[in-house]
Amino acid sequence: MKEITLGGQQVALYALDTVVVGSGCAGFNAADTLFDLGRRDIALLTEGVNMGTSRNTGSDKQTYYKLSFTQADSAEQMAAELASGGGMHRDTALIEAVNSVRCFMRLVEYGVPFPTDEIGRFIGYQTDHDTTARGTSAGPLTSKYMTEALERRVRENPDVHILDRTTVIRVVTEHNRAVGVVCLSPSADGGAQLFPIRAEYVILATGGATGVYADSVYPPSQSGAMGLAIEADCTMNNLTEWQYGIASQKVRWNLSGSYQQVIPSYYSMDQNGVGRDFLDDWIDSASEMCSAIFLKGYQWPFDSAKIEGSSRIDLAVSRETKAGRRVWIDFRENPAGFDFDSLRTEARDYLERADALGKTPFERLMRLNPQAVEFYRNSGIDLAAEPLEVAVCAQHMNGGAAVDGNWQTSVANLFAVGEAAGTFGVYRPGGSALNSTQVGGLRAAEYIALHPAQGDGNGTALEKALQEEQSYVDRCIRMPAAPQTDFAGEMSRCASHCRVYEEIAALYERLTRQMAAKYYAAPDGSFGSIRRLYKYRDNLTAQTALCRTFLHALPVTGSRGGAIFYRGGKIVPEDCKCREKAIVTAEDAVTFENLRPAPDTSYNFEQTWHRYRESHKCCGVEPE
Repeated sequence: MKEITLGGQQVALYALDTVVVGSGCAGFNAADTLFDLGRRDIALLTEGVNMGTSRNTGSDKQTYYKLSFTQADSAEQMAAELASGGGMHRDTALIEAVNSVRCFMRLVEYGVPFPTDEIGRFIGYQTDHDTTARGTSAGPLTSKYMTEALERRVRENPDVHILDRTTVIRVVTEHNRAVGVVCLSPSADGGAQLFPIRAEYVILATGGATGVYADSVYPPSQSGAMGLAIEADCTMNNLTEWQYGIASQKVRWNLSGSYQQVIPSYYSMDQNGVGRDFLDDWIDSASEMCSAIFLKGYQWPFDSAKIEGSSRIDLAVSRETKAGRRVWIDFRENPAGFDFDSLRTEARDYLERADALGKTPFERLMRLNPQAVEFYRNSGIDLAAEPLEVAVCAQHMNGGAAVDGNWQTSVANLFAVGEAAGTFGVYRPGGSALNSTQVGGLRAAEYIALHPAQGDGNGTALEKALQEEQSYVDRCIRMPAAPQTDFAGEMSRCASHCRVYEEIAALYERLTRQMAAKYYAAPDGSFGSIRRLYKYRDNLTAQTALCRTFLHALPVTGSRGGAIFYRGGKIVPEDCKCREKAIVTAEDAVTFENLRPAPDTSYNFEQTWHRYRESHKCCGVEPE
């Protein structure tokens, strides 16, 4: 450690091997695997160790997607399923499939309670965009259990340091190589302090761009940091691809699976408290409406290909909220005209097999998935006594930083794992995101373990970056107090599951003008105000990149995946040929690039074994 001068004071310049940014299941897994592979001097930086999406979100039975243990399966079959939605690199799909069991069993050994049958086999089920029983679940809080298990493991490692209440505000690069980060933390006097960390490697495990939409199922504590990757000049991948779905508002929670399969009633209410059953406007018969609600469980994320099917529910909810009406789901009452015998065979048989034949949706939910009821009860909401206010919300970003087969970004020594990485395409099987958090962390850690530290940086770039950020903060503190324009509501209105070209173009102009202003008021100089300043800048950066990508790419791709695209008042149909491309955003250019193929998996055992032994000598794998 050495000291540098900042604002007349001496600031410590820390030097570490690897910095992991984020404390979800992706970040903790990366730090834990690095330690197991022999790396030391690791720091995990987090705004709050109990914040974040992994620890604070879920669904009726949050899914982990892996190779099936109950049906005949192969990594090649699973990879084909992962990539079948289009836009996903084939090598990424195969890597995630090949390593799924390895990562899953690691979690099992760490104590995540995935269920087994009487012979010890891990049981599974079919999830959305899947054709076999690869999904499994530890309940509504699967990712929370994963994060807690991995955190326990990391805290046992003396060479992994957790820096809580630390916000990374800049990834510092030199000659297109990451050399460290600049951080923000509270000072002893209640103010804010900046400090640098020099690192050989930086792993971004910061989640998706969680603050860009107002209607969001991401927890309020999860702020995201996609702007860090963009400002570091990372190439971005598939920023057009998101998942949106119906979620509760008071408690941000996905209303998928069991919550819909028990067929609750929907109604809206105007500002005068007058309610109405609005689904009648969209669906002709009670039987069809009830079946569509049931299918919302299987087909939960909004799907532009199902706007004549179950996604009519999302569009109906969306229309009501855009008109200023509040929408509710009620488990106390059946939909008007509900008749169990008139349900589609698929819905009726499912509820019969599950012995979920109660008279009300609540009774059926208690039979089908009592944990789903218990979650809300623990959050202060009794589904037997009150309805849930809902909206169509952003819930997962399929795009993000472009990464290679080791989850390294276009900037050397900078990695992105979990939702920060743009590894998915147009569609993905439910639960594959949790597997990706583990595989991405594993691959990044293995690459780092096999590449010794270069140690050739002198800290000059870090010192310069630190001075620049301190000058930026000082100027923002001197600015007069003024409200900052929040664009999240406009993003939800015109650039989420329903995207309107003309409105996005107008929004983009406003975003670029706000970005050009560069400096935003933080007049009291407190830690909270400085942190909000950087989060505002990060969201602006992400929103601008998203809208720029939408304007360039959507006229080519048309409506697909999680979004309908309108231009000139008409829906633009999908051009399916575009699914064979990845959408790449680099600086101001948006281009379509060919997907990377899957690698040749044929091999000679002896030759491959020899290559493995040679490549792993540096991390102590080579036997005596």
